[in-house]
Amino acid sequence: MVSDSRKILYVDLTGQASRVDEIDVPGLLGLGGKVLGLRLLEKYLDLDVDPLAPENVLVITPSPVSAYGMSGSDRFGAFTKGPLTGIWLEAYCGGSFARTLRETGWDALTITGASEMPVRLHVGRDGAEILPAEDLWGRDTADVEGAILSRLDRRSAVLSIGVAGENLVRIASVMHEQAHALGRGGLGAVLGSKKLKAISVTSPGPLKRDVQAQFAATRREIARLAVDSPTAHNYHTFGTPVMVALLNEVGAFPTDFFTRGATPHRATLEAEQRTEWARIESDTCPPCPMRCRKRLILTGGPEAGRQLHAAEYETIYVFGGGCMVEHGRDVAKLNERCNLLGLDTMSGGNLVSLAIKGRQLGLIDDGPEPGDVEAIDRMLVEIAYRSTSTGDALAEGMDEALERFGMAKWSITSKHMDPAGYEPRRLKGMALSYAVGVRGACHLRATFYKPELGGMLEGLDDDAYVETYIDWEDRMLLIDSLSMCRFYRDYLQWDNIVSIVKQLNEGPVTEEELKGLAKDTMTRIRRMNFRFGIVPADDTVAERFFREATDKAPALDREELQRRVRLYWQKRGWGEDGDRI
Repeated sequence: MVSDSRKILYVDLTGQASRVDEIDVPGLLGLGGKVLGLRLLEKYLDLDVDPLAPENVLVITPSPVSAYGMSGSDRFGAFTKGPLTGIWLEAYCGGSFARTLRETGWDALTITGASEMPVRLHVGRDGAEILPAEDLWGRDTADVEGAILSRLDRRSAVLSIGVAGENLVRIASVMHEQAHALGRGGLGAVLGSKKLKAISVTSPGPLKRDVQAQFAATRREIARLAVDSPTAHNYHTFGTPVMVALLNEVGAFPTDFFTRGATPHRATLEAEQRTEWARIESDTCPPCPMRCRKRLILTGGPEAGRQLHAAEYETIYVFGGGCMVEHGRDVAKLNERCNLLGLDTMSGGNLVSLAIKGRQLGLIDDGPEPGDVEAIDRMLVEIAYRSTSTGDALAEGMDEALERFGMAKWSITSKHMDPAGYEPRRLKGMALSYAVGVRGACHLRATFYKPELGGMLEGLDDDAYVETYIDWEDRMLLIDSLSMCRFYRDYLQWDNIVSIVKQLNEGPVTEEELKGLAKDTMTRIRRMNFRFGIVPADDTVAERFFREATDKAPALDREELQRRVRLYWQKRGWGEDGDRI
């Protein structure tokens, strides 16, 4: 069996010091990611702390599988008490940072405290250096990343915040390689509160790990599927924007601040149309063969030759649907603006769509008009800099802004987080997912839109429906503990997960043990969230969704959702009232 001891690099920015902690984490079966992040927050975090206080803790865990060169494993997780929601926050990111950090030998990086002056943190095999960063403060994320990489050896990677994080905007992101983001919930504000502009890491070289025969076979199978499967082909050809047409077709593409389920200008947003105005280049998170990352080189007009990072589906939904921007080219420009500012594109777009709706209602004088790209861009800058009263209000997050503008009845959040691009009145499984999500209205913790859109939930009674949800949630939790890419979920069924964890555990593992670990982890996160102030009644969706229909779907059935939530509680072992933890 693998040792229960993990090597943690602990950094105290207040004391300007670091140390190595060897801690025991029994029962994790060699996994890292989410299960390790939770254990470390339980160990180091004062649960009563304000998310933007120096004492808040940020944990970063690289994928334990990235040391084996496995396709889809270049991911890392970040865990903290979230500034937007005040509760458990997890986020995951691709790129080269995970592999580079793993090669230093650290199982996790834990950061607490706050510097008096801007600093950056550099991590290597021998520990951490806390370096001055006054010259980087106020600069955009791409500029900062380039400046730091120019000073480092080749096998290096950088995370950085933009001005949004510096200004403690509660939807600030942490950026990596200009297009990867720890986006949701305000992780950038946590770094900003610590005066931590950037984190860099330099690898001493690849790790060489012996592999079991069964794991080697699994690794080959998953690499093959990432090339040959229809899902992989779609992601390689179009990336996540392939979802635009599908969600519009079924009436689940949130439009005009969640008043409609489809947008009239879908054709100019669809990935299939991008070749009409751009040349497309593919990139990857090595060693993934899927190559889903897209760069767009504009081919016409005065900006011909300009390069943009292609927007993901969720960014297209908030700007193309929520803000009614008509063309994918303009969505890509707004995506680029958010990345440079260090703003979560999803919450950023939803906040601007709130301002658009507020203008239509006569409640926000300086809200943009629908589809006004220049005004939307300007408002994103105002949010990041808190440079106007409206921008400052929006920088506090959706529910706080709605209160300030007298628009509380327009909320779309669960646990103060705005939802993803899957309309919950049309996709009832996403209503359940938003309601019980541990970080709020999250689409990724169970990715339950996938079985719903695939017809897997049709005809199920409530018991089977909720059992299916829990099975997906448990499997995704373990994928998050492997810190592997969500696009690999179809290839990481229970048998392959067991095979990979056997390698990490260096001994036998059963599916039942993994499901037990997932159940225990969910209960402990709920216990932590209760300490943060969550109560069972918070396991719901925004009142609007019960009260209002869209043009494509009726209002949600409150009794049906509550019945499924109660059944979920019982199957999780939390009792009929959801409070037995």
